[in-house]
Amino acid sequence: MTEFPQFDDVGSFPLPENIDMEWFNQFYWVAYKAIAKNNVQDIFEHEGIKNNFIVPMLKSFQLKMNAGVEIINYPQHIDMYNQFLKPIEEYEKEPGLIDPEMATIPEMFVIDNFAKENYEKTGKVLKLKVCVTGPIELYVKKHGFTVYSDLALNYAKSINSFVKNSIINNEHLKTEIVSIDEPSFGYIDVFNVNEDEIVKIFDKSLEGVRTTNQIHLHTLSKATTALKCKNVDVLTCEYASDPKNKIAKQVLEEHDKFIRVGITRTNLDNIIAEKLDSGLSMDELKSLTGKLGLIDSKEQIKKNLLKAVELYGDRLKYIGPDCGLGGWQIPQIAFELLHRTSEVIEEFKNNL
Repeated sequence: MTEFPQFDDVGSFPLPENIDMEWFNQFYWVAYKAIAKNNVQDIFEHEGIKNNFIVPMLKSFQLKMNAGVEIINYPQHIDMYNQFLKPIEEYEKEPGLIDPEMATIPEMFVIDNFAKENYEKTGKVLKLKVCVTGPIELYVKKHGFTVYSDLALNYAKSINSFVKNSIINNEHLKTEIVSIDEPSFGYIDVFNVNEDEIVKIFDKSLEGVRTTNQIHLHTLSKATTALKCKNVDVLTCEYASDPKNKIAKQVLEEHDKFIRVGITRTNLDNIIAEKLDSGLSMDELKSLTGKLGLIDSKEQIKKNLLKAVELYGDRLKYIGPDCGLGGWQIPQIAFELLHRTSEVIEEFKNNL
C-alpha cells in the first residue's frame, strides 16, 4: 500500500439536542433562498438563521472535526430527499430540471466562513466532502420504479448544478470529494431503463466535477453499473454491517476504480436487535453506558480495517463508518463512534 486510505464520513449527523427540527428546517430554507439569490452575507446577520441553522450545524461540524475525521462531509441534518426535491420543484425550468442559478447547498457557504476563521487561528486547511442524493434515488422517490431516461437525466443535470455551485476551493478550504448517494441501487428493480442509460445518468450528475468522485452504495450487487461510469472514481462498500459486501480487487484494477470500505457499523436498528437478543433489556440500552455499548469495539473495527487492507491493498482509498449517523439521535454518541474509528485508524498507522 503506497498511501494509507483517508478517513471520511457519509454525512448525516444527529441535530444538537436543544434544537427543534421544525425550526431548523424553517430557517434552513430561509438561508437557502438568501444564498441562492447571492445574498450570502445576509444569513450571518439574521438572528433566526444564526440560532436555528448556522450555530447547530457548525456545532455538528466541529464534533466531526474534533473526532478526527480527515475529510468531513458537511453535516446533513435535513431530509436527504427534500433537500434537493423541494428546490428542484420550486425553481424548475422543466420537469426535474432546476434553474442552475438556484441550486445550492447552504451548509457549504457557512462552513467556508468557519474555515476562514479556523485557518486564521490554526493555519489548517479544512478538507470537505459534498454528499448529494443521487439522480436515480431522487427519481424513484418522486416518480416510482418506472424510469423515463429523459426525466432522470434532468434530475442528474440538477444534481450536477447543486454540486458545481457548492464546490469551494481556496486557501482555507478544499473540497476533496463529491459523492452521489444511491442507497437503494442494487436493492430495488427499476424498469423501462437499461444499464447503459443508468450509466449515462450517473455520469451526467458528475460531469465536469473535478474532485475525487464517489458513488455511495449500500450494496455492491450491481457494482458492474458503477464500474462503467467514467466520472465515478470510487465505489463504496458497507462492509462492517455485511462482510459479504465486497468485490474483487482485480475487478477494480481492470476498471481503474478504487473503493471506500465501511469499517464501523452504523445500522442502529440491527445493532439494538442483537443486543436485545443477547439478553440486555431496553432500559439498559437507554443508559449512557448502554448507548456507548452499541458502538463497535475497537477490536472489531480493527478487524474490519485489517480485512479491508487485505482485500483491496492500494485500491482502498477511503475508510470510515458505513453510513451516516443521523439515526443515532444523540450527538455525543455519534461523536464517540467517529472518534473510536479515528483511534483505531491512527493506532494502525502508527504500527505500520
